[in-house]
Amino acid sequence: MTGLRDLLIEAAEDARDYDVTDRAVRVVRRQRMTARLVPVAAALLVVAGLLAVGVPFGGGGDQDPLPAAAGLPARLIPQASPPTLPEDRGVGRAALAYLRGDSDGDENSWVLVTADGSQYRVNGLRVDGMSPDGRWLLVLRSDGTKVLRDLAGTARHEFAGGDPSSGARWSPDSRRLVVQIEHRTAAPSSVVTYLVDLATGARATVPLDPTSPDRVCAVRNSGVLVLCPSPESSFSGLRLADGTTGQVIRDIPSANLGLRPTEAEFGTPVLGPDDHTLFISTGAMITPGSTAAAAAGGQQRFLVGFDIDTGRLTERYPLPDQIPGAQRSATNGGVEYGQPDARYLLGIHADGPLLLHIAPSRSDPFTAGAVSIELVARDTGALRTVTLASRPITLICYPG
Repeated sequence: MTGLRDLLIEAAEDARDYDVTDRAVRVVRRQRMTARLVPVAAALLVVAGLLAVGVPFGGGGDQDPLPAAAGLPARLIPQASPPTLPEDRGVGRAALAYLRGDSDGDENSWVLVTADGSQYRVNGLRVDGMSPDGRWLLVLRSDGTKVLRDLAGTARHEFAGGDPSSGARWSPDSRRLVVQIEHRTAAPSSVVTYLVDLATGARATVPLDPTSPDRVCAVRNSGVLVLCPSPESSFSGLRLADGTTGQVIRDIPSANLGLRPTEAEFGTPVLGPDDHTLFISTGAMITPGSTAAAAAGGQQRFLVGFDIDTGRLTERYPLPDQIPGAQRSATNGGVEYGQPDARYLLGIHADGPLLLHIAPSRSDPFTAGAVSIELVARDTGALRTVTLASRPITLICYPG
């Protein structure tokens, strides 16, 4: 996530609309108005005085106490009417942000949750990320401007003029932010890359090739950029680039990473707190209506960790099979597909990688939602649920 843009891309692929975030958001909007099929998840602390009581998408009933994970609540329940995030004062560090699936419009449906459990409605089209330390919030406005906000104070920075799918990445130590602004109205399309020093607010333009299909998928504490290939790239693997000159300083082919060609997919990369392990979900996703979707889970998927210092694969965990969603006839004569039961890489916790579990409702297979946040045990790869999520949360953003 924490790769939020890529989570949207992965979820959109499951809904037959894969390649960029703005298309993914359109899928979410269209599904919300028709079959309410939203790629979802969310987050919230259970605090006294909540006006709404959430019901888990997977069903109700009492649950046994969950094992604790530092900084994560055992229950995520949305507040009914949170106040608007104030502009004239700090509110404290962020813990999570979530999107409500019952909002009629795109504006004002994101909610920020601070470390003390307070909740604030965020004005903007979407939350585009939070720094790993929770101090900085990045929001996309409806005019395409990205606004960077210091949650500990009132400082702010704006990045204007880009496509809504423009991406951003944080360094693990929260000192640097890379913002890539895509311009697609002109031919050929181009990308401007900014490297921001969050301690001083200084902003520098990185002279990467503006027409290259590769994208920045991580930034190291040193300012070195990690470039991941897009579907249009001729190179399959990772590249490291100097954050000042933009020059590529090392190539890491996918074969060197221990991946088979079918696994060389870099949809949701997240750089871990150690500043050298890059986590990626690999393997084919189930596409609704495909042969794989008819099988019991399709191709095996893995969560892998690459050491970008040595170029070697160091961690590999099998992910649970995706269960294809329900199908029904659409009004246009085609077939409408529900959200599959699947896991997505959410972020990296101090205790291990976090997965977001999204599943259809038991009462309505064409209404999907967040079921839980699961922690991957680094020693065994076993999953344990650390947070249960409730309706009407539809997307979660985790720091980093």
